[in-house]
Amino acid sequence: MFACVASCGVRAPAPVDVDALLRARGSIEARRDLVIRVTNDPRDVGARLALAELAERIARPSEAIEVLEVVVALGGPLGTRWHDADRARLARLIAARGRARLARGAASAESDLLRARSLGAAIGDDELRRARIAGAIAALRHSVAEVRAAGRRVLAADAGEDDARLGARPGASPEQRGRFGVWLWRQGARRAAWDELAAWHALAAPPRDGDLEEVYLVAARWWMPLDRPGVPEGELTGAMRCAFAPCSPRAVAGDDARERAYLLAPLAPPVHDPEDAAALVVITLHQALRGEASWGAALAARIDLAAFAAPSQLAAVPGFAQPVIARLVGRDAAAPPPGDGAPADQRLVIAAERELAGAGAAEVAGLVDGAPYADALRAIAAPRAPFAGDARDARAEAAARHASLVVPGTAVEPLRAIAAGFARDPAIADRFAGEAIAGASDAAAMQATLGALYDALGDPARARAAWQSAVDASPEPVFLRGLAEAQARQGDADAALVSATSAAAASGDPAGVWTAVAGALIGSGRYVHALDAARSAIDLAGPEALAAALDAAIAASRALGRDAQADALAARRARIAAVGGALGDRDPTDARAALDDHRRRPSAATIARLWVASRWNPREVELRAALLAATPTGDPRHAVIVAELVELAGDRDLALGRDAAAALR
Repeated sequence: MFACVASCGVRAPAPVDVDALLRARGSIEARRDLVIRVTNDPRDVGARLALAELAERIARPSEAIEVLEVVVALGGPLGTRWHDADRARLARLIAARGRARLARGAASAESDLLRARSLGAAIGDDELRRARIAGAIAALRHSVAEVRAAGRRVLAADAGEDDARLGARPGASPEQRGRFGVWLWRQGARRAAWDELAAWHALAAPPRDGDLEEVYLVAARWWMPLDRPGVPEGELTGAMRCAFAPCSPRAVAGDDARERAYLLAPLAPPVHDPEDAAALVVITLHQALRGEASWGAALAARIDLAAFAAPSQLAAVPGFAQPVIARLVGRDAAAPPPGDGAPADQRLVIAAERELAGAGAAEVAGLVDGAPYADALRAIAAPRAPFAGDARDARAEAAARHASLVVPGTAVEPLRAIAAGFARDPAIADRFAGEAIAGASDAAAMQATLGALYDALGDPARARAAWQSAVDASPEPVFLRGLAEAQARQGDADAALVSATSAAAASGDPAGVWTAVAGALIGSGRYVHALDAARSAIDLAGPEALAAALDAAIAASRALGRDAQADALAARRARIAAVGGALGDRDPTDARAALDDHRRRPSAATIARLWVASRWNPREVELRAALLAATPTGDPRHAVIVAELVELAGDRDLALGRDAAAALR
């Protein structure tokens, strides 16, 4: 009897004629009337159902879900007081939200799709299967072994006969485990991948599969501390062997994979051989053009400059590499050779040396044709166009570009409007943000996007609230990280460390999370907590992340007056990566030296030096922030720097993008 009453909708209120309401009042006034009804009587189910129907019609799906969830919560012993159309509406909307979450690989997709099916939505078995796999992949990124094991069981049950995931099954062969490890590495599940690849390596007899061996070595370099014994020499093959064993620079230069592996290894003793020095000129130029280091500092860290100080010693260096080494040893830089008939890498070096000597874009252009990293060098010789717009436009554009990358596929235009509204009055931004949330198929994704937007705009309170809403709805690793950073910027250090623990555990590669949170804590003056976060980052960092983690620990230690500790950390950092500032004005490419010089005695000359260094360090936000503060708006360099910061705000490295947007505030 009761079931019949509930299922037949006898208790449901009489439906409101939404069509008639729209004809009489229009969408804006109709919605306002219904909101007033609900506000006056929160238990007015009829008004809520009409509001949900109207919200779906006018493309406010998240608002419709929110309203219908209240209707479900208001249901009593006899069930929800709604009609079949209302139930179908909620099913349809939750299915769309689940599909949006599935598209970005969120573990919360499965629960949405299951609920949508229970409400009557047509959810296929294949969709549910893909959602289960997404959840399993998320589990395999986790730092807790039991969580990873649960994800592994899901993949084992789903694996086909020709599937890389066969390695998830109990009793899988070594080769199957190795191929499963490669698949996991590509999914970002680094710890799980290492477990499988290490097992394959231990069980497979030499000679091993070369492709698997290469990925194994990539994972090993990520997992094994730089200051501990690595893979034995006899087991090193391929390009990645240079990340563990000493490699001759001349054997590495010109091979991109070997160059990158070579740079992952701890710094080798400085070279004295002229041929190796010339090879390092090539390797470090490529590194600089990727935006990973200042050219002169990277080169000086790897060659013994004193060995080339005398003219006779310098003359032994191949001619194409002599000018840059001459600069670094304090001699007049010889004119670069013409480069006719030289290999592409040598022509790139000659072009770079001419650019350092003040040559124009036309003098460089012909040399770089066909050379690797040619576009990066052209960008140094011919800076990008100035930003077209005023400072407020730039801030809005940068913040919008940054925030749009948090959830793939997010449109920039509505975020640009919210950011522009924030510049006029934060209340305007709140109104626009509310509209954006209501109009999103997944409110969690939009809340996370708004969290990043408010972070970039410098409002940690609004950012924290938005990130918290995102996490509450769908606790995805990137959302947890955003919340931790926002809490840190607000000065709530204890909450930040709790959120960071969850974010790092779920991230697949926790060092980046801890480093970012440490930086945010330093910015809010919470140095003790920042040091805790930085230590966690150092313990978990691979070679690509270790320098940044050490930098955070050094900064926190200095701020706390622990100079001996900071010095020890700095010495450790100097063993793994180039340290800028050592060569002073002998190195015009050095970002750190240019910043230090300008801060000591700012002048037109130091501003000019900042400008040159910024050309050679395309991803250095701190340089550009200093230039922005030092140049008036009428200076042509100012508008170029603004354009570059706007561009960097849209970088895939979200921490870099946020810093670039923040520099425009």
